[in-house]
Amino acid sequence: MTGPIWLGPRRAAALAERFGTPFYAYSARTLRARCRSLARAFPGAAVRYAMKANANPAVLDLVRREGMGVDTVSPWEVRLAREVGFRKRDIVYSGSMPSDDDLAAVHREGVTVNLDALSSLHRYGKRFPGARVSLRLNLEIGGGHHPHVITAGPDSKFGLSADDLPEARAICATHGLQIVGLHQHIGSGIFEASLFLDALDALLACLGDFPALEFVDVGGGFGVPYRDDERPVDLDAWGKAVTARFDAAVASYGRPLTLVLEPGRYVVCEAGLLVARVTTLKRTRDRVFVGTDSGMHHLIRPALYQSWHPVATWPRRDVKPERCFVVGPICESGDVLAEDRLMPVPEEGDLVVVGNAGAYGFAMASHYNLRALPAEVMVDGDEWTLIRRRERYRDVIPRRDLP
Repeated sequence: MTGPIWLGPRRAAALAERFGTPFYAYSARTLRARCRSLARAFPGAAVRYAMKANANPAVLDLVRREGMGVDTVSPWEVRLAREVGFRKRDIVYSGSMPSDDDLAAVHREGVTVNLDALSSLHRYGKRFPGARVSLRLNLEIGGGHHPHVITAGPDSKFGLSADDLPEARAICATHGLQIVGLHQHIGSGIFEASLFLDALDALLACLGDFPALEFVDVGGGFGVPYRDDERPVDLDAWGKAVTARFDAAVASYGRPLTLVLEPGRYVVCEAGLLVARVTTLKRTRDRVFVGTDSGMHHLIRPALYQSWHPVATWPRRDVKPERCFVVGPICESGDVLAEDRLMPVPEEGDLVVVGNAGAYGFAMASHYNLRALPAEVMVDGDEWTLIRRRERYRDVIPRRDLP
């Protein structure tokens, strides 16, 4: 079976026996390898993991120990990052449409605040005059694997446009806000180095209007292959190209600047698997529905983005492949984990392993249909650790919420 299905039949069966299904499994070795590949490709850069991709404390602790900071998007993400042990200076908050309460909460934490709307700048400056801020820009260069993950361009809610910048500078001057950083993020799942470099050039062209910067955050979004016809990005080549352009811009700028990156998917995607059990086989005129005890409530990406994930079934069955749809127990026609796959039909009780599920898997899971969130397990060589237990009824419906 194609794709990074790193969990073999014996280990999958052992984990399922120990922890039940469904569960997410994460490879500590893969996580470390991705962190180290970023450090190698971008020497001297400050890498801040976008924790919205996967905020399990064990994942965050591993990333922290590998020398990364974190990019956060909510006050509770900031709070969790601090509890895990990240230093204030290694945390940036880049929330979207923040409320006054959000702004106050992250300001109390003393982390770098990255703002992308004139309203946010005005409200933040009025309440916290003299504070340090970074500006998130939208220079209308965006890309990604699906329209919903393109975070720059004319249709995006994110970022200050080039036309907004004079007013943004005026607001900051009125309130004494110190503009210490410029930031952009163009999207997720980018494979074209030329697109990333074009966006970088546009961002670096803005440096001259901001004389007191300390860093430039170029975002993340490095593509991860899901299909056979997709190839990994040459991260080392990207790193050399980005670093060369950044260094040239810094030389012209005339004062030191730190290059900041904020990858999320690249760090955790291939490290994660979703393991479920086949509960029901259902044949119709032209297909086989492989029903499992997991679904869109645990991995919504196929329903939300029409995302393709590699799938394997254990044990392997020596039967003729048929047209299969791997589906879940949710009362929605869109509850599909894998659509229209030619594969050997498993038997009820077999395991289904969905690859490339480490990013935006558990992080986007829900209680829809009052289903519990799954367990999470960290696998490190021959050792495995339960890093989040499966929810029970009273975790979802506390007694104190009852009338």
